[in-house]
Amino acid sequence: MSFPCYEVNTGGRIPTGLSGGFFIYDADGDEEILFVETNVIKLYGCDDHDDFMAYTKGSFEGMVHPDDLSRVRNQILTQTNFGEKRHDYLRYRILTKQGKIRYIEDFGHLLHQEGGKRFFYVFIVDVDRNEFFNRARNSLPEAEILSSNNDVDPLTGLFTMPVFSHRVQMLLTAPENRRKESAFIHFDIPNFKLYNEKYGFDHGDELLCAVSEAIREIFEDGTISRFSDDHFVVHVFRTGNDVIRGVESICKKMLMSDDVSKKVRVKSGIFIPDDGFSDVGLACDHARLACNSIKNRHDTHYCIYDDMLRERLRKQQYVIDHIDEAIEKEYVKVFYQPVIRVKSGEICGYEALVRWMDPDAGMLSPADFIETLEQFRLIHVLDAYVIRKVCEDYRSLVLQNEPVVPVSINISRLDFGLCDIFGIVESTRKKYDVPRNMIDLEITESALNKDDSLIKQECDKMREMGYHIWIDDFGSGYSSLNTVTDFNFDVLKLDLVFLKSFDKNPKTASLMTCIVDCAASMGVTALCEGVEKKEHFEFLKKIGCVRAQGYYFGKPMPLEETRSFIRENG
Repeated sequence: MSFPCYEVNTGGRIPTGLSGGFFIYDADGDEEILFVETNVIKLYGCDDHDDFMAYTKGSFEGMVHPDDLSRVRNQILTQTNFGEKRHDYLRYRILTKQGKIRYIEDFGHLLHQEGGKRFFYVFIVDVDRNEFFNRARNSLPEAEILSSNNDVDPLTGLFTMPVFSHRVQMLLTAPENRRKESAFIHFDIPNFKLYNEKYGFDHGDELLCAVSEAIREIFEDGTISRFSDDHFVVHVFRTGNDVIRGVESICKKMLMSDDVSKKVRVKSGIFIPDDGFSDVGLACDHARLACNSIKNRHDTHYCIYDDMLRERLRKQQYVIDHIDEAIEKEYVKVFYQPVIRVKSGEICGYEALVRWMDPDAGMLSPADFIETLEQFRLIHVLDAYVIRKVCEDYRSLVLQNEPVVPVSINISRLDFGLCDIFGIVESTRKKYDVPRNMIDLEITESALNKDDSLIKQECDKMREMGYHIWIDDFGSGYSSLNTVTDFNFDVLKLDLVFLKSFDKNPKTASLMTCIVDCAASMGVTALCEGVEKKEHFEFLKKIGCVRAQGYYFGKPMPLEETRSFIRENG
């Protein structure tokens, strides 16, 4: 041993057969046991000092039940390193040499030798044998209750949020750390509630422990906390690239777990503070927002909080905060884009599209708010509003003796769960005396793959009542011919990606021809959107496409503007 010490003088006497005893271990390095008295040796079921040292491998780590070790170490660190006290009080399990579990009460004090060397002087008591609680000897639940500590998460042994915040704040403001690169990382297990339902809460707890161990292994130099449920946060002094490599290692480790039930995708958000940034709460929130932004994405498992994300989240929050006001004050406008019958070139309908003309934020396109409203389950509010405005506009045209054609309205797949969307269509139509054949309902192809039974049943009911059902955005994603055969619909709307590819890829023309022919053979009308030039229009004529839509015929405009545009252009 390199530090000053002396041999034990056994001139005094220690009673034997006690339920507790005393030991000393090195607080640094490998936690080497320097002294252990006989009562502790017997507590572990060992014969003598050599037997005890062999069984515990001569370290404090070997004295603690392996499932409690992480928690115990964090509790000791929390109680002795933070605040003014230099002692600890905790409870944990030990495993005797014979395999018996015992519940231990631990009183430790951290002492410093001249030169900075540290030692733990510890007194432990067997809770059961000492009858500490009651005569029923019900040590397990009571030991768990009394060992609970506001500083450490009892399941994973990680720091709680207050301790994490305090520790990291101290680290960030320490002079020696002010110029170091650091990062905050928020980890999340998507759909963890569903995991608990499938495997049970015990397996859920095991998964949380597995994730915490993976994080601890990769970011052993960091400060780690379990904030709540399946949310973990790490602060570490590392470069951005180093952090990304660590995050990827954790995701890979979980996906390659030998236990099938623990093969999960872990999502993470990363926030890298600028120089001088020391607001721990805000940093954690930025990392959380970055993580939340990719929860529904399968192409990535981490996201870095940057200016682009900050702006996107700002817009997202604006939409959430102002959608009700925008609808009440009619900042949301319904625009109409003409649909052309290809053979005659005449208008045979309109598609109702929305624009948000905000007095403060300016004009917001659907890309700025549709996805946000869907993500926060508010899309039905917008869709119900559009249905009402379309019906109002129809009634206005009729009263002015203007010619009318059917208008197609986009229905979100979420509407089917958030409200009785078809009930809203029917009641609104009746209120404004709009014939059913004047309202067409567009449902994206991807929606039909989400909840076949519910949406199919609703669509069939509406068709029987006289509404026309359109499949929108066909070809924009993973198109399936089963969609075409399994659902009853009236119009198949080819996504604009086809005509975007038409000019570059000669195979696109053949594919579009096959789709249009297939639709015709089933008695379904083919409509192609994205027509931007005469060559597109002529091609659609050639292959027998029935309807077309795009900027070549007219862009989306407010009702009065589109009517004027039509008159001017014949």
